[in-house]
Amino acid sequence: MTIVGICRFSMIGQGDWKAYRKIDPQNLERVYAEKEAELFDEDRMETRLRTFEKLTLASLKAQNDRDFLFLVVSSDRMSPAYQARLRDLCAACQNVVLRFVPPMHVVDAQKDILAELNLIQRDCLQFRLDDDDALSKRFIERLRLHGQALWAQYPAFSISFPNLIYSVIDGDTQGLYRWFNPFLGIGLAVRNAKRSVYGYAHYKIPQAIIGLTDPSICNLVTHHGMNDTPRHRQEILKKRGMVKSSLEELQPIVSRNFDFLSDEGRALAGLAE
Repeated sequence: MTIVGICRFSMIGQGDWKAYRKIDPQNLERVYAEKEAELFDEDRMETRLRTFEKLTLASLKAQNDRDFLFLVVSSDRMSPAYQARLRDLCAACQNVVLRFVPPMHVVDAQKDILAELNLIQRDCLQFRLDDDDALSKRFIERLRLHGQALWAQYPAFSISFPNLIYSVIDGDTQGLYRWFNPFLGIGLAVRNAKRSVYGYAHYKIPQAIIGLTDPSICNLVTHHGMNDTPRHRQEILKKRGMVKSSLEELQPIVSRNFDFLSDEGRALAGLAE
């Protein structure tokens, strides 16, 4: 069993983003051009590089179990200067494999990179992670424990870690929220010989294959005005079961899961005192 994470860093191409839903193939180049302008905006890129370094990569470097690979799929349309900066960040983490690809579906990019690395998908336990989120330092440890328990009996299964801190960085709903949300994308893992973790509508995964949830750790999701997912009104957050919490209330959870965060990382995550 090889644990393989996949992250789309400012990738241009089809996936589960709303911009690509129900798009006629002949209009894809127009959408690619629109996304290029949006994704490579200077303010957005500077923010994403900081969160990727201080949250995402920091959480990977802090893992108790470091036996895993992490594929970072980005766009070959990114400027050379930003490509160089992203290469430098990824080179500092020995688990990371970075590839710049032309516009394509993330599932196809994943398939190509696995083949290049001589990895067979049926032997991989895949997980997904965004470039502005952070995993508990025990994530790989817990994922391996469950993966090994399920491996021999189930050729296809999924694992979700539903306990989350959801940090809204700006806007009317700014603040920290506790959220129990099984099969949200962060840290969602799948074993399937033929389908990518990105090949599912994530909330529908447990309708298709065996699903296990582990509430013993907590992962961190950040949200701000640059996310693909739109802002939601306070009543929507409440309806979804998000409970607004103070940093003092969350401090024991932060200490158990995210004690590796630097002062800058805590500030970027909305966890600064």
